[in-house]
Amino acid sequence: MRIVTAASPTGHPPRVRVTGTVRQVRANPQGPPALHAELGGGDDVVTVIWLGRNHIIGVEPGRVLTVEGTLSVQGGRKVMYNPRYELGVDPAASQDPCS
Repeated sequence: MRIVTAASPTGHPPRVRVTGTVRQVRANPQGPPALHAELGGGDDVVTVIWLGRNHIIGVEPGRVLTVEGTLSVQGGRKVMYNPRYELGVDPAASQDPCS
């Protein structure tokens, strides 16, 4: 996983750009909609949470995802809420069906 921090001259928390592989995705079936995705693995995990969403097309396990937003640490876990996101290449779509 790669984390890039942009400097913030305004004194606000810096925006962070994180690229990694989605390991797990889960929606909140009870209560307000919220989609949780875990990027990375092992000790290097960022939990991304989109409030108000239960599904985002393309955000699925195995997919490379780049997110940008403010990174916080809650209970020792890195968390980012409602980030901008870019989908990476889907490994399943890049396979040659003729081989």
